[in-house]
Amino acid sequence: MHPQFVAQEFQKLQHFSHHHPLILVEDIEIQTKSQSKRKVCSGCRESMYKSSPFYFCPNCKFHLHKKCAELPPEINHPAHRKHPLKLLPKPPAHREKCSCHLCTKSYEGFVYYCSVCEFDFRAADAFLQTITAEIHEHPLNPISGTISFVCNACGTDGSHVCFTCGECSLIIHTDCTSLRRTIKIIRHPHRLSHIYFFQDEEEAGKRECNICHDDINLVYGSYCCADCNYFAHVNCAIDERLLEDEKSESSDDWIAIFPAFQEVKPGEIKHFSHKHNLILSDDGFEDGQSCEGCMRSISTSFYYCAQCNFFLCNCCVHKLPKKVRHWICKHLRELFFYSIFRCGYCLFWSSGFGYNCNACDRIMCIRCHEILDTRIVNIEGQEHFLFFDHKYRRKCCGCNLFTSEARFRCKDKKCNFVLDYRCLVLPTTARYKYDEHALKLTYRDDHDLSQCYCDICEETRDPKWWFYHCANCDVSAHLNCVLWRSPFVKLGKPFRIDDHEHPVTLVKIDFYPPKCNECGKPCRDDLSIQCTKPDCTYIFHWECYRHCYRERKGSLVWHLQHRD
Repeated sequence: MHPQFVAQEFQKLQHFSHHHPLILVEDIEIQTKSQSKRKVCSGCRESMYKSSPFYFCPNCKFHLHKKCAELPPEINHPAHRKHPLKLLPKPPAHREKCSCHLCTKSYEGFVYYCSVCEFDFRAADAFLQTITAEIHEHPLNPISGTISFVCNACGTDGSHVCFTCGECSLIIHTDCTSLRRTIKIIRHPHRLSHIYFFQDEEEAGKRECNICHDDINLVYGSYCCADCNYFAHVNCAIDERLLEDEKSESSDDWIAIFPAFQEVKPGEIKHFSHKHNLILSDDGFEDGQSCEGCMRSISTSFYYCAQCNFFLCNCCVHKLPKKVRHWICKHLRELFFYSIFRCGYCLFWSSGFGYNCNACDRIMCIRCHEILDTRIVNIEGQEHFLFFDHKYRRKCCGCNLFTSEARFRCKDKKCNFVLDYRCLVLPTTARYKYDEHALKLTYRDDHDLSQCYCDICEETRDPKWWFYHCANCDVSAHLNCVLWRSPFVKLGKPFRIDDHEHPVTLVKIDFYPPKCNECGKPCRDDLSIQCTKPDCTYIFHWECYRHCYRERKGSLVWHLQHRD
């Protein structure tokens, strides 16, 4: 027995649901000391923490709220008028869980049951009372029974127990009585307020949910941001994957901006990614010089180092904060500059900037970061407008692959077009060493299957899936054959690693390649890591180096964080 109850007289109860006598506890101080947040009532399965008077068994972990212990053993209920309902300690028919006929929830605990009709509902729903709820200013009265209605709070159908407001002529799901008047979601910077209908009847039918992009019937309830004209279905907005934790960081920190640079003087900055100051230039490059941050060609204003060959485009400097809390997860991500890393979303190896999330143990490349920051994505040459759907799972229409990641699907519900991260970030043009022209990303091939081959691996190629093509030379190739897994890796840039005394660099060697120090095979065409000293024989296939390093030291990501 708990020490609080020793040598004290307590009222006892022999309850039908338990084989030991139960002790009644009514003292508030003893209740608080003897309960924990983990203890639940065996009758209603609700928490016992700081609850009303309760019964407990001193011999085992059995607790009952006093109100649950005093439930009548048999009742007549308007939801089932044919026969009386008997109280059972657990759901009938040897089921561990019961789907309540009133609220449709699966649950454990006490149940009222009619054995003739096999009708049952949880005891907690048997004596619903008038309630006050945050979602509405007037008291709400329960209606028990099976009626068909459309919930005024969320706009979806209902057919079970509900609550009504006679003064406002509202009818509300039981679950919707717990809705909050204002919420914070990770996909919008401001708080959203619940409304029961939209005032402007002419505009009411023209709104679109900013989460699922289906139409919203604004005759019924929704969440909205009046400042931004942002609307969302109630059930979309309260998805637990999107709801902010109100006790966590301030709502104003939805996108916690920390500049990645300091201004030294007008036109000159100190960026975290480079040891020297960078100078602004308003002229773009004509020779295809690429940005060190995003690996794209620089065509507009950029920043450069006057002492070494280092360039950053204007977008990477001004649009990438050092720290940001992205809506794809609820954690703070930090921007790092890597010699090489693997994006945890598109799975491409890349150099340059990446947002690291320690909590998720994933790095997001800049390309995926930009796509997820865009509400609607349209790919050049495609008629589809795509949006991110965290519930959608289908094979990608670009590569025919299926992964566990969410997809970007067409806004048109009748269209089954869907893409994964990988195909969304594919470069529109790519180079192949035996073709003098750039190969263009191509979305369809009108030739028969028997005529479609990859000119690199010489295997068949399905005309339904995306490929790279040179119209001048009539060369076509699989995506992977052209890109391998490293289309965004910076070659030839020296950096240092822990297990070699000299600077190393990433290379692809066409002619007379040395042999890999690990597997002994020539490092031809494959991405390799090599010492920059001409007389040093240190060279590994990138894949060999990865496996070698993982076996010896574990994580490769921080090991290859860029250092001058």
